[in-house]
Amino acid sequence: MTTIKKLLHWGVVKLKDQSIDSASLDAGLLLSFVIHKNKEFFYTYPELELNQKQIKKYRKLIKKRSTHYPIAYILGYKKFYGLKFLVNKNVLIPRPETELLITETLKIIKPKNRIAEIGTGSGCIAISLAKQGFNIIATDISQKALNMARKNSRLNKASSKIKFLKSDLLNKLKNKKFDIIIANLPYLSTDYKKESSIKNEPNLALYSKKDGLDDYRKLFEQISKLKYQPKYILIELNPEQIKSLFNYIKRLFPQAQIKIKKDLQGLERVMIVKLKN
Repeated sequence: MTTIKKLLHWGVVKLKDQSIDSASLDAGLLLSFVIHKNKEFFYTYPELELNQKQIKKYRKLIKKRSTHYPIAYILGYKKFYGLKFLVNKNVLIPRPETELLITETLKIIKPKNRIAEIGTGSGCIAISLAKQGFNIIATDISQKALNMARKNSRLNKASSKIKFLKSDLLNKLKNKKFDIIIANLPYLSTDYKKESSIKNEPNLALYSKKDGLDDYRKLFEQISKLKYQPKYILIELNPEQIKSLFNYIKRLFPQAQIKIKKDLQGLERVMIVKLKN
């Protein structure tokens, strides 16, 4: 007899054996996914016997997760800023630290500000801001990513607030006027390709040449040539890249005011560049 309690225990052990840090959480999420019940149900009916179809499916998913395949891709979604976002192998999985970009944008944004998000991916940033009542243009170089972003905008009832556009950074926006530009571009160096935790996510959304800053340098170069420059630029990056990018931006914009904000882990994560007073 295979009960909820026994199967859940088996799942936790299997994941821990493969050094999955979130073994207990993931085992529970996968069982919830398989039997369509929440965790409270597990505690209420731990001795409930599961059928063979449920057991087989659960074992298959645990085996997949044991290879360090992202649980968000297995479940098909990820929660971000209180909203649900569909994800697949074509988009980066939203991270909790990226919510800092939303928080900092909301501190400076004004009702009629024109906003562009560059490299929207799943659409989590643009949609989160749209749900706060703001209109946004969101771009991405990947059509598959844009397709997913559009699905998420419909899922979260934000389609009317967002215009999605296929563009290599600002190429299609050169003559547009924006008050705020937000970007969470690829910022990992090629050294990170050894990391097993991200091996299944799209390279296009992760890596930016050797030092990880190629896309950001290109973005700021484009901004420097815009007919109408934004007042604010907010970006996410790696803590070790702060100094290098800071110096690069200062060469392009000597008068720029630059602030760095720390994420929940205490790491310098978001850079806020103010170009105009």
